[in-house]
Amino acid sequence: MNDASGSAPIPVVNQRILLAIPTGAFEGSYVTKVLERSPDGLKVYAPSFRGTILPIPPGQKLQVHFATDGSHFEYECEIVDRFPGPIPTILISGPDHSLQRVQRRSFFRLGANVPIRIEPRSPLPGTPPPGPPSSGVSVNLSGGGLLLESPELYPEGSLLDLQIELPDGMPPAEVRSEVIRDAGRASPGARSSWFLAIEFLSLNDPEQERITKYIYLLQRAIQEGGGQGGDST
Repeated sequence: MNDASGSAPIPVVNQRILLAIPTGAFEGSYVTKVLERSPDGLKVYAPSFRGTILPIPPGQKLQVHFATDGSHFEYECEIVDRFPGPIPTILISGPDHSLQRVQRRSFFRLGANVPIRIEPRSPLPGTPPPGPPSSGVSVNLSGGGLLLESPELYPEGSLLDLQIELPDGMPPAEVRSEVIRDAGRASPGARSSWFLAIEFLSLNDPEQERITKYIYLLQRAIQEGGGQGGDST
């Protein structure tokens, strides 16, 4: 995992690192911890959300962000293997030629566990809404949308009015949104839920600023090593 000089920085055991999923339904950044180092890579806790392990398979490309001696580094990696068990873990490839020192960067979508009230809207006057009202929670959040864990499977194209309960002491942010795609079942059984990719359609400037500020504060807490980018193990 070192370069030829043996001087390339490597995350140490028990260090918190950030795994960034660059694309797909689970796009976002998730805090995890290094459990082991080996010639094959780094074994870390599998990224999770509220106890549900994200279904990202071996071969999935990720970015790793970590800090050493006050400097920040990132590199591209992939999931080498997954290990089930009471506390699931994954093996990710270690730093390679893509490792670079970076300034504190902006992660546009971060893992964020925020309560959300969901009010479906009828697509046309006189037609029924696409499902009943419900309450869900965000998996990740950006200024343009989010990944929603919902107890109701609203079809693609559904219009939803969301009330996003940001932890800023103000009333929920209200936004008209659209279901872009069904990202799969979040939990099985009688109390099943689904992951839904959501795009914001109508968001006024004050609400946009609130969401952006919240994401910035999450990002800063992660980069300083004192915050959670979602609900990771």
